[in-house]
Amino acid sequence: MSKSGRRILTTAIAVAVVIIVTVIMVSRTSAATRANSISHMNSIAQEQTYMIRSYVDNAKQTLNSFAASSDVEDLLAQVYEHGVFDPTVSYSKDEVIGKLQQVKGAADAAQNYTERFSATVTDPEGIWIGDWNTHCLTHTNPGTVGITTRDPNEKAEALQALRDGMMNSSDYLYNIGIMASPATGKQILSMYKAVMYNGNPIGFVGFGIFTQNLRDALSDLDLNTENTTFSMINVKDNTYIFCPDEEMIGKPVEDTVILEACRKYSNEPADVVGDAEAGGYISFYSYMAAEKWLLIISSPSKEVFSFSRSINTNLILFCVVCIILIIIFNIISIKQEEALQKLEQSKKKQQAISKNLHIAALKDIFTDVGNRIKFITDYGRDDNGQNKAPDDPASPYCFVMINIARFSQINIQYGNDAGDAVLESTANIIKQHFDDDNIYRTGSDEFVIAVKCETPSTSAVVLEVSKMLSELQAPRQVGNEMMNIPYSAAIVKRGTNITPAVINALKDIILNNGITMDNNPPYVDLDTY
Repeated sequence: MSKSGRRILTTAIAVAVVIIVTVIMVSRTSAATRANSISHMNSIAQEQTYMIRSYVDNAKQTLNSFAASSDVEDLLAQVYEHGVFDPTVSYSKDEVIGKLQQVKGAADAAQNYTERFSATVTDPEGIWIGDWNTHCLTHTNPGTVGITTRDPNEKAEALQALRDGMMNSSDYLYNIGIMASPATGKQILSMYKAVMYNGNPIGFVGFGIFTQNLRDALSDLDLNTENTTFSMINVKDNTYIFCPDEEMIGKPVEDTVILEACRKYSNEPADVVGDAEAGGYISFYSYMAAEKWLLIISSPSKEVFSFSRSINTNLILFCVVCIILIIIFNIISIKQEEALQKLEQSKKKQQAISKNLHIAALKDIFTDVGNRIKFITDYGRDDNGQNKAPDDPASPYCFVMINIARFSQINIQYGNDAGDAVLESTANIIKQHFDDDNIYRTGSDEFVIAVKCETPSTSAVVLEVSKMLSELQAPRQVGNEMMNIPYSAAIVKRGTNITPAVINALKDIILNNGITMDNNPPYVDLDTY
């Protein structure tokens, strides 16, 4: 075969190899990045589920605390023992108030307690005490005292449903769910708890709390996409609890895809997380079996998988470049050995770029620390569904979150260049105190540090974090400005069941504690919490 023929054959073989390798790399990289994107969005759905569950649990704890008061039991016991209300009689508001004069001392003490307790609760619609026939005996709003919410002669079915809901619960606490308040028309979480006396129900306490703060907190989660929306459905009756279009809240779902998801998950006995893609959108589902609520996060597929497409595009461009280079190298090559040598160098370069692309998928390129995907990869689950971080109470992990408070104000007041400089200097200071491999940038203005302790004692880590905070919050030069930058920080210890959900716990602590003062961050032992 002539030299020209050998060159053509060598070129054809080299081009075929590059195309095959690129197809394989595109296929594998696409699958990996898509899986990471889906895992990330599922984690966000789990974060929102955790926030909703925490909100409901806090409301239950509030109601249980209120019900445990001796003032509550004393009032209901006296009403019960004195037979203040005839269960066969329908009383007007004034008549109920008049009847309460028979137990005036207990009624006044319980009303005072109700008002004091209400003042300690954030955004309550109302906390109240009612007898077993729903006569309102005390209320956050004293003007409500005396009304009857479910008259046994007019609303017997509704009254029995309320009683059954409380008595059929293991702790006598009946969570009605999120609904529109009959009193205010605003959305509330409503629940009731029966008060028992000598083994018999003698009344109940009720609690309604506005959900606006919960909706705001869910909306404020960083979803990393521009057009992502979330909604929540009550699968008992397929009505919207939360919806981007607020006019649809409380109304029946008409979307056939959502209705099919409700049908699919409604009979599940345990919580389920899933996803489905159709019509250019991908939806991530988190079903809360106990409440029969279905949380849905919906995003355009092109936004969720934008990183995957970007990598694939770069790989294809790289393939084109390699093919052009191979052709050029073979055209100008005189000897076959030189052409083969050029092809080998091109292959090595391709492998190096592939490795760098893989690293880039797990790195925050701006600060050169791990990104959120890397954190989820390090502390998620392996192929067998087991936690990658093994349980080890003797050598637990300390997870530290550092949040740049008022970061958006820095960008607005000083410009994005100053904001970038603050991020870079923050990362550099953190690196001076902790190993780079243990640092992650999990949000636009937050960093998480994972430290494996050699003993159950975490005092050394807490001390090091305090030193680091002292340095972070000291005045420093940023561009042409000398700045005092406030930070919020939190530390949690975890020796067992370590999952990416630890980020949620850190965020909750920071949300509750605000800016860290005196360089003394709040610390929570999640193993005993």
